[in-house]
Amino acid sequence: MGIWMQAYVKTNILFHGRSILIPKNRTVPNEFYNEDYGEHKYVNVSNITFHYVTKGCENEQRTMLLLLHGFLDFWFIWNRQIPELSKEFCVVAPDLRGYGNTTRPTDTAEYLMPKLIGDVKGLIEELNPGHKRKVVLVGHDWGGMISLCFATLHETLIDKMVIINGMHPKAFLKQLFRSPTQMRMSWYMLPFRRPVVPEQYLIMKDLQFFDKVHKGFTEREEYAHKYVYSQPGALTGTINYYRAFNNDSDQFNKLPFRKINVPTLILWGQRDAFITRRVARYNQEWLTQSQLIYYEGAGHFPLRECPTHVTGRIIEFVKTGTVIVNKERRWWTSWWASRRNDPCSNFI
Repeated sequence: MGIWMQAYVKTNILFHGRSILIPKNRTVPNEFYNEDYGEHKYVNVSNITFHYVTKGCENEQRTMLLLLHGFLDFWFIWNRQIPELSKEFCVVAPDLRGYGNTTRPTDTAEYLMPKLIGDVKGLIEELNPGHKRKVVLVGHDWGGMISLCFATLHETLIDKMVIINGMHPKAFLKQLFRSPTQMRMSWYMLPFRRPVVPEQYLIMKDLQFFDKVHKGFTEREEYAHKYVYSQPGALTGTINYYRAFNNDSDQFNKLPFRKINVPTLILWGQRDAFITRRVARYNQEWLTQSQLIYYEGAGHFPLRECPTHVTGRIIEFVKTGTVIVNKERRWWTSWWASRRNDPCSNFI
């Protein structure tokens, strides 16, 4: 697949010229400084300067929700959740290392999972001194995987987790080796370990890749993503999460995985183009207390495709430890969702 990606990029450059590797000039979106999203702050953790957005943290008794974004995202992926969640909780949405306005290490070994786990631990300790608040991790995609790995080592530091289309490494590998469909969906993982070409593939034709995969994004939300990823070095920091495997391809087998004793809610867009739905079930094998809700018509971004539903579920789960869903038979749910064209119809 690496050869295919390289050939695809070279062919496009041959026919369209190298100008396709130059994205449009964009200005900083005004939405980034909308007071609905709170304040922009910075904190130093493990020699990394983290940028984060925070709101609703004036009351020290409030539970802290640490929102961890996924691959090719940044703090703004939570823009539909922050205003509502901050009415009841202390919300913190950082740019992960390598992303957005957070430091981008050049050494790809700096993106191995132990480093990412250390980042979360450091953020919790810096932003919740004395552990006065309860902490809930809310992770999407890679943010979900980091959350599950973190909980494996430091479950006593968190009260609950919400995982949105994110995978436990062992759950993902189990499905990867059993499912040709998952292998096909994961085509990009090996090519993304290569130098230069992945950045060219993603940025060409004004980041056209984003247009293909961003379901549920408004025009302004897409603009915000393209603004961030058109900045020099922005794509490299994110792709280094995959290049890190060149330093240690066996990194996940070195973590002491065990069942996690943290109440966890898994929200899953069933039409995810990157992760098969069975991974969500396999996630549960590594959790002693979990609840799984599928969104029938949503894809990889239910936080954007079904923002009201997802935000409501997060609030309900953090406050009560459970969520109530009608246990309709799936054929009925599927039929009714298709009749209403409702991507947010959900079932257990």
